[in-house]
Amino acid sequence: MNEQEHIERLKTENKLLQDKLDKINKGDQKKRKFRWWLLKKSTGPVFGNRLKKSVSAAITEYKEYKTVSVDTVSDVSSSVIWRFTRIGLFAFLFAVIPSLVLVFQTKLLMNQNKLITSQNNLVEADRRSSLVFVMGDVLADLNEELKYKGSGSRNISRTLEARIIGLCMAMKPYRYIDNGELIENAISPERGQLLFTLLKSDLGLESSQDILNSAEFQYTNFRKVNLGRGANLKYARLDYSDFTEAQMPETNLERSDLKEVQMSKINLSDSNLKRARLQNANLQKAELLSVDFTSANLFGANLTGADLTGAILWGTKLENTNLTDAILDNAIVDREDWIDYISNTLDLKGASGIEKRYKIKKQGKKQFILVPNK
Repeated sequence: MNEQEHIERLKTENKLLQDKLDKINKGDQKKRKFRWWLLKKSTGPVFGNRLKKSVSAAITEYKEYKTVSVDTVSDVSSSVIWRFTRIGLFAFLFAVIPSLVLVFQTKLLMNQNKLITSQNNLVEADRRSSLVFVMGDVLADLNEELKYKGSGSRNISRTLEARIIGLCMAMKPYRYIDNGELIENAISPERGQLLFTLLKSDLGLESSQDILNSAEFQYTNFRKVNLGRGANLKYARLDYSDFTEAQMPETNLERSDLKEVQMSKINLSDSNLKRARLQNANLQKAELLSVDFTSANLFGANLTGADLTGAILWGTKLENTNLTDAILDNAIVDREDWIDYISNTLDLKGASGIEKRYKIKKQGKKQFILVPNK
């Protein structure tokens, strides 16, 4: 190969290399243009046109005058503050709106669950109330058996006793609508109707005790019932029942179960509650004049404002009992240090008020009464 050919070959290779280099430079230019275009497009949404324009004006001014005026700096600062405030507002809205939607959905779900619960309770109430028709048949048979018994023996047949006990067992407590609202605690109005009818039927003592000993009258609704005097509820199981404002003086409730019963404003004057179990019972403002609480269990009972004038509290269990504003004139107790005992040993609520208002007076060998301080 001569020198001329070698030169021509080098020129050709040089041209090829130059063409490749031009292509590479053009590609880099395109990439830079694309990046610059992307940057320009992205700065608008991110920084906002107002901030972008103010920064551009500041840069231009600096290039021309080598300084930036106070107005330009102020414009840039206000644009920055405005932009960040707007971004914060959008961020706040994006954060809060989903939370509000979630709260609204939760509220709707809770309302739906409440409606479903109410509907289920109403279905149950309808089913339970259908037992009233069965009760009508049972009471018709009761009336038939008692029709010709007169004032003598008024005991009924064992078969009818068993039907009454079975009916009482079927009358389960439930929640129902009262004054437009679903009641809070389940209770059985039908058991209250059945018990009232039995007590007013003047059953013989044997049949009455057989039914009360075997039937379950827990959760009975006896609210505001006027039972009259002398009802016999000895050994009755009446836990969790509602006797609010009931009128039932001289009632025999000896050894009855009355755990957590509602008895506020009840009239139980002259009643027998010997060995009755009244744990956590509500007896606020109850009329308990001359009631016999001998060996009764009043653990946790609320006797706020109750009238216990002449009541017998012999051996009564009073742990955690609330005696605030209770009236204890001439109440009979079993120990001379009874006031000190409820104040210092039991530390009962209202004991300090009793200590101020009453003193102990001995009456008999082992009997003491509370008399007001003059």
